[in-house]
Amino acid sequence: MIKRLILVLFGFALATVDALAQSQGTFVVTGSMATERVAHTATTLRDGRILIAGGWTDRAEIYDPATGRFTSTGSMITMRAGHTATLLSDGRVLIAGGFVGGSSAEVYDPATGTFTATGNMNSGPGWGAANILSDGRVLITGDRSAEIYNPATGVFSIAGPVNAGSRDAVLLKDGRLLIPAADYVSLYAITGDSLQSIASFPSSKYSDKTATLLANGRVLIAGGDYGWLDDTSNEASIYDPRKGTLEKTGNLLLSRVDHTTTLLPGGRVLITGGYYGGYRSEAEEYDPSTGIFRYVGSSSWGRDGNTATLLPDGRVLITGGYRGDNIPAELYSPPLRAGSSADFNGPLAPASLASLFGSRLALTTERADSLSPPTSLGGISLRVRDSAGVARLAPLLYVSPSQINFEVPAGTAPGNVTIEVVNAPTQVSVVAAQANNVAPGLFAYDDNTAAAYGLRLEPDGKQTVLSVRNTIVLDDRPAYLVLYATGIRNRSSLANLQVAIGATNVPVEYAGPEGSGAPGLDQVNVRLTPALKGTGVANLVLTVDGVSSNTVSVDIR
Repeated sequence: MIKRLILVLFGFALATVDALAQSQGTFVVTGSMATERVAHTATTLRDGRILIAGGWTDRAEIYDPATGRFTSTGSMITMRAGHTATLLSDGRVLIAGGFVGGSSAEVYDPATGTFTATGNMNSGPGWGAANILSDGRVLITGDRSAEIYNPATGVFSIAGPVNAGSRDAVLLKDGRLLIPAADYVSLYAITGDSLQSIASFPSSKYSDKTATLLANGRVLIAGGDYGWLDDTSNEASIYDPRKGTLEKTGNLLLSRVDHTTTLLPGGRVLITGGYYGGYRSEAEEYDPSTGIFRYVGSSSWGRDGNTATLLPDGRVLITGGYRGDNIPAELYSPPLRAGSSADFNGPLAPASLASLFGSRLALTTERADSLSPPTSLGGISLRVRDSAGVARLAPLLYVSPSQINFEVPAGTAPGNVTIEVVNAPTQVSVVAAQANNVAPGLFAYDDNTAAAYGLRLEPDGKQTVLSVRNTIVLDDRPAYLVLYATGIRNRSSLANLQVAIGATNVPVEYAGPEGSGAPGLDQVNVRLTPALKGTGVANLVLTVDGVSSNTVSVDIR
């Protein structure tokens, strides 16, 4: 179990996000689509190309990120707008419903570039949302109904009614479905072919909010309107499925409806387009670690009803929208950012694990031996120059077009540092970061549960491993929690470490390098005291020399 956990940590499919650099992203024009579109769909195919379909037309085209060009592909059987498009497990794309398109559905095959009819929907929800289930079926929710499509049979079955007033729905990591509507947010359980309402939470009066699943398993709900476009909202809230709470977060900088949200590598959310007394060109990003929205630049055209699609190289393709003409497509490149690999937030610390996020950082995806990482991987190196002017190459654990994971070189002097990608396939700016002696960060799973395990001492002297993915139940037997962390090994003394679980401070038994020899990986062992009995799901925070870590959660009863 422990070895598996270390591998997960070095994949860094964990936790939430932020970064140090505060520069803006850039928008550049790419090729024009052959057809004017609004309320269309953009679906990433297995080979990284994008299928653009519908939008008050039956025509479809393919965008190739490698060439920046759009090329026509086969036409749909039915003209559509407001439909759904879902990549199936076999690589085909299900196109269904729409406020133009009715209850019909069809399937696109990238191998042949053709559309073929499949079974009809029972209701054909307009402005629906589609989510692919773990077994490969597709759940489609509309204004008042939900249906499930089975690719094996080509048949839709009615799953049940849903609350009205939403164009969006999110499948949570635990398999439940969240739908934001006017006045409330509803939670549904999926059992077989049916949907059952299990909870609802009071929300703003606005409908047509967007719902975005964050890297930490929470959901960002933002914007919307109240029946007409000039009464739109800048309100935003966060649903936490682990705690079952819906709470306010920072407001959007601009009120919006019919906007897009795109989860970027590193976990921030890009918001583009939308309408409020005019078409929005200003873009903003939401930072889950602070709950703050910030301006990141403007596109060349205001848009409403556009799409924004994350490309494999970390850029975002923005297409179509209401303007009355065929607006050229644009590419958004997020700013280069660096932060701790534990929560993708700064600052950094010597001999800690860090991550760099951007776009077109490398041509390939490569992983290194986590116990002996090289300073060159996939032809890429990172040069870290510290406040004393000393430049060192960083050991690299993972390289991809949008993310590089590395160890901050030991000996890096505290203060301002710069990080440069060496041999990047395109021009990449140098990013500034801050290095401190300590920068405590706690690793977490994708639902923000602490990446950790429990140990219980049995009366016969044996140890029982307890999973944090389940509730840790305390009794009279001694129990401990082993946390995975980074950025703490330069601490002043063990006495200057505190771990708080909810309102209870627990004794720290060990804090330092993790025993496997993995570079940059630290470990914190704490004793779970009887005072924690009955705590339930609680926040856990590590403080080292007065510096607090990110917040993770544990469930202790």
